[in-house]
Amino acid sequence: MEQKKAANADYNVNNVRCGPMKLFDALSLSKRDVVSLVGGGGKTSTMFALSREAKDRGLKTALTTTTRIYCPPNPELPLILTQKLHEPFSAVFDNLLTFPTVLIGADISTENKLAGIHPSLVPQILEAGAALVIVEADGAARKPFKAPANHEPVIPEATTVVIPVVGVDCLDRPIHGDYIHRPEMVAQLGGVALGERLTPEVVAKVLTHNLGFRKDIPANCRWIPFINKVETKQDLEQARKIAQMVGNIIPCRVIIGAVKNLNPVVEVIDF
Repeated sequence: MEQKKAANADYNVNNVRCGPMKLFDALSLSKRDVVSLVGGGGKTSTMFALSREAKDRGLKTALTTTTRIYCPPNPELPLILTQKLHEPFSAVFDNLLTFPTVLIGADISTENKLAGIHPSLVPQILEAGAALVIVEADGAARKPFKAPANHEPVIPEATTVVIPVVGVDCLDRPIHGDYIHRPEMVAQLGGVALGERLTPEVVAKVLTHNLGFRKDIPANCRWIPFINKVETKQDLEQARKIAQMVGNIIPCRVIIGAVKNLNPVVEVIDF
């Protein structure tokens, strides 16, 4: 793993670590962390990548949502349904004795969508034996970029790490519903007109806006954007532009990579 200090030509940063590396290491996760994923462009894939890495480290993991996600067809992943706000999580405890990972929701629809739990249940999941809880906290209609609606994100107060996910393939697309989820809000927060091309500057503005991906984040949690789907040199250059603009607004860590890879992280940049 190569490390660079701040005085390089590409970044005004404190440190850059070059991969490949695991998401777990790039995020500096530890036991009893609660990770909430927001944004678009690979939240569910990031959730399952993190759960696999946690399994490799011997950590029991609970996956859940406070919104709706498609239920994965995985017979090795036990599904636990609970609609009660204060139900003892005996089923979570029992399943984690046997399985490294469990999936928890309130209900499952005929469209195979898993309805989310109440965010106040997350501490009970930890007490039931989960070493790590990963929450998908908003929806993006399978688009690579979005802005939150008034009712979202639904981030549990117990969250210790918020990860806004952005697919780098959102860039240079028209800010239109065919390509972007909630395009009107993206245009408003980015200070541009509907139909304009999505630029790294607009992405950075939405990421760092208090009504964008800084919205409703709990106090004292870490906020670590993940720029996903970075597979080419051009992708990397574009991702670095977004990262630099984000870091110029809010000092933070930004992760660049492609979650589909065995070692998903290309760079970790600390501003």
